[in-house]
Amino acid sequence: MITLSRSFAIFGAVLISVLSFDAFAATKTLEYTVLRDGSDIGTHAYNIETNGTDTQVKVTTDIKVKVLFVTAYKFIHESTETWNNGQLVSLNSTTDDDGTDKNLSAKAENGKITLDSTVKGQNRRQFAAAAAIPGSLWNPATVLQDTIVNSLDGQLMKVKVENLGAEEVEASGTKITANHYKITGELTRDLWYNAEGDLVRVSFPDKTKSEIVYSLN
Repeated sequence: MITLSRSFAIFGAVLISVLSFDAFAATKTLEYTVLRDGSDIGTHAYNIETNGTDTQVKVTTDIKVKVLFVTAYKFIHESTETWNNGQLVSLNSTTDDDGTDKNLSAKAENGKITLDSTVKGQNRRQFAAAAAIPGSLWNPATVLQDTIVNSLDGQLMKVKVENLGAEEVEASGTKITANHYKITGELTRDLWYNAEGDLVRVSFPDKTKSEIVYSLN
């Protein structure tokens, strides 16, 4: 777990309310343009629906990197998360990671989360703590974790999180103030959340060291 700095104070009260899952609107859609070194390569989106203490989150990603009009890399991902009172109830995802099929089914049962995955036809079962959070990143509680569940294959990723404080970033066509967090370890991501707890920007290097950015539309 990380210790929050004073720079998080303006965001802390919002985070607490978000974690109660009562602060979300009935339906919220967050859509992003995915950039690679500044060039548009695809889209990413969250559709968040809340009904009392129940929340369902649908995640879609469609990325294609083209070289001379030929698709050199593609990443297609869809997942559905079900939450109750701020805890994950289930997650089902399918991914085409440049021709490698990955499937994950996660279910909370018997005080833990059972993670059944299939990658390249190989089945695997793992277990995570009941309070575990998947690495879909929309949830601001992500920055409070020291272990994150890979939402593609169920791997448990050990991480460290550094709070870098409030910054101005571009989102939704304007400059906004958002809190910046750096995740390192078995997952590398820079995340920015606004005062409402919405993820407004993601940045990370790909395998070629190009910068990938998810920018909120």
